[in-house]
Amino acid sequence: MRAILLAGALVIAGCASQPTGPPPNRDQDAQRVAEALKHGYKVVTTDGETLYCRSDFATASHIQKNTVCLTAQQLDDLDQRNQRIFDQPNRGAANGLPPMGSSH
Repeated sequence: MRAILLAGALVIAGCASQPTGPPPNRDQDAQRVAEALKHGYKVVTTDGETLYCRSDFATASHIQKNTVCLTAQQLDDLDQRNQRIFDQPNRGAANGLPPMGSSH
């Protein structure tokens, strides 16, 4: 279930436009790279832009892979979105499940 959510979020994040913001600091970049590597991303530089790419097997396939590349901003947005999802106390309610800790 978690893998499906992550894959969906990666697809959505890959399609999102990149907002401009203040330039990141080196500590933030180093932390982002460490986290990305820990989660199976590879750091790729294309046309002077740093991208974080990950290849996962396509659904129901042991051969075909889907590769998704994200910018630093998209990776940060994905991380924040996933954190919000897992921090919600009633995350099961959207699936028709009782809230955690409920005695139903």
